[in-house]
Amino acid sequence: MTKPVKIQARQWLFPLASLYAMLVLPLSVVSMLGQIRWLPGLANPHVHAHELIFGVAFLVICGYLLGNVERKKLLWLTACWLLARISFWLLGFHPLGSLFAAGAAFMLAQQVVPAFWRASKWQNRSVAPIVALVGLLTAVAGADASVFAALLPHALIVLSALMFFMGGRVIAPVLASFWLQQNVRMGNRVQPNVEGAGLVALALGFLLQVLDVLPVIKGLLLLLAGGIIAVRILRWQPWLYRSRPDILFLFAGYCGLALGVFLLGLREFVPVAQLLATHAVTVAALGVLMVTIMARVTVVKLYKDANALKSSHVASGLLVLAAIARLLAPLLPAAYMPLLHSAMLCWSLGFAVLLSVLWRCR
Repeated sequence: MTKPVKIQARQWLFPLASLYAMLVLPLSVVSMLGQIRWLPGLANPHVHAHELIFGVAFLVICGYLLGNVERKKLLWLTACWLLARISFWLLGFHPLGSLFAAGAAFMLAQQVVPAFWRASKWQNRSVAPIVALVGLLTAVAGADASVFAALLPHALIVLSALMFFMGGRVIAPVLASFWLQQNVRMGNRVQPNVEGAGLVALALGFLLQVLDVLPVIKGLLLLLAGGIIAVRILRWQPWLYRSRPDILFLFAGYCGLALGVFLLGLREFVPVAQLLATHAVTVAALGVLMVTIMARVTVVKLYKDANALKSSHVASGLLVLAAIARLLAPLLPAAYMPLLHSAMLCWSLGFAVLLSVLWRCR
């Protein structure tokens, strides 16, 4: 019997996610402004947030977590994802797009959740319910704009928990490898107690968010989680790696995550934080980490050196600039539109550069 052909999911999904990220943000903005009318579904103000989280980020999660997968299954997942996107471009929020998204989400959960659920340590096992929640949110968030708006606060906490865990599990071995090259053994690289405390704080904050009770306690828990992420970064001593841009950009994304989670908690006490929290999580954390990790995984696979292609750092740097511009925009009303356009330009250019890196490493 012939064995099914397997392929690394990232080889297909990382370039596809990068291309879509490069195009969807400017297309959604010009559609909302009425400058193009041939993509009516993108004119809804909620669409670009939905497509960033459940279009781009979902595909990156699949590419990173699926690993080697049967070509046929990967084709089905990609087809469902593409059909969901086409439905969104033409219909916007609609049950049809949600149906296709549910198919892709089911395939992710089916492949990933059982593997993590069998893990011996509870921190590793926690990825199973987080990925299951990502799949559930992906399946239902696209059905209706009001449903998406209600689910967005939940989705931000779930994404933060996944970035907290997976980002830490990327950074820790990178730092250990750095010190091994200096003939130094790095102790306590994962910081399991800090990781566990952060996951518990995020889980309790998510539970209170879902139950819609005790908003002050929820805010305090998310403030605590943001502080725990910051403590984890400080214990890694990022200033020791100033000669390694690949590591510094990982820290930049992780700092964006600390800021984003802190702002998610702060918005329960300071209303202006509401203007910054969503973009801190989606651009400063998710955008920077996605670009940096996709570039790193791909470049290391080919060259065995994350710094072999300087253009990968250019891509990460552009995303950092996009995050800074997008976070400054609400705070500087006089420069709001120029900063917004600058953020959009840096975002698309960053993913365009990343796409060129992925092409060179194909």
